[in-house]
Amino acid sequence: MANEKIKYKGTEILQNLDQLIEKDYFHFELKGLTKSTRDIVNEVVQGILNRVGANPLTSFHLFSGLMEALLNAVKANTRFVIFQDELLNKLKAQGQTPEEEAEELLDIILETEPLRDAMQRYIVPDKIKKVVQKILTLSDKKRTKKHNLSEDEKDFLTIVKEKVKKYDLKISMKIEIRPTSVYIRIRNDSPIMGMDLNRIRKSRERHAELAKQGNSAEFFRPDFLDEKESAGFGIAMIDEGFYNLGLDPLECFDIQTSKKTTTVYLNYPLDALQKMEF
Repeated sequence: MANEKIKYKGTEILQNLDQLIEKDYFHFELKGLTKSTRDIVNEVVQGILNRVGANPLTSFHLFSGLMEALLNAVKANTRFVIFQDELLNKLKAQGQTPEEEAEELLDIILETEPLRDAMQRYIVPDKIKKVVQKILTLSDKKRTKKHNLSEDEKDFLTIVKEKVKKYDLKISMKIEIRPTSVYIRIRNDSPIMGMDLNRIRKSRERHAELAKQGNSAEFFRPDFLDEKESAGFGIAMIDEGFYNLGLDPLECFDIQTSKKTTTVYLNYPLDALQKMEF
């Protein structure tokens, strides 16, 4: 059947790459962003861009932005796991809330945006940010094997892995070849907190003002980047990629969040990808 869905895992994607590239719609499910995952996504994306006749220089900006968006999704899911775990521990630590009731209370808080945002202040965002950075740093060292982890570091990563497995947060990515554009949708299983989303939007607006003046790269000076904005740098890099393509990211790149998910929409017009002059 023409519409029959075929599921491939890992290296099966590369083994069937020539056949896959002929499709107009791709759906990936990821739990992380390992080197092998990045390599597989790179091969698929480069195949798609070759098919639509993209200039290699434009494909660099698209793939770089895509990787930043996926990395942000990984960080967001990891951060949300730590947030949930810290909040649950604090609820239990009160001594008056049985474990089952603490779990139910956690669900209520996570389902209610004002409560969730209030609890973020209670948990201390800087602490979560440091823990997430530690996880990413140790995971990278373990993956590259350039550093021998101590037993404490190994135990820490094992505990984190168990927590991530418990909450089972995923990332999905859809790529669609449309008549006039390459459309990408990335969704992760964690919401953006209200105050973080406001900071992101204000930060993007500042970046846009600099772009109008022809100085978008100035945004990456220390006095512009907001260290409190956990996803700020990655999002700024995605925006900069659009600016380098002569596109307005506020029109081509959108972020939406709900109670349980965050979704990123990226739209790359084919004429911008095929452009030969920069």
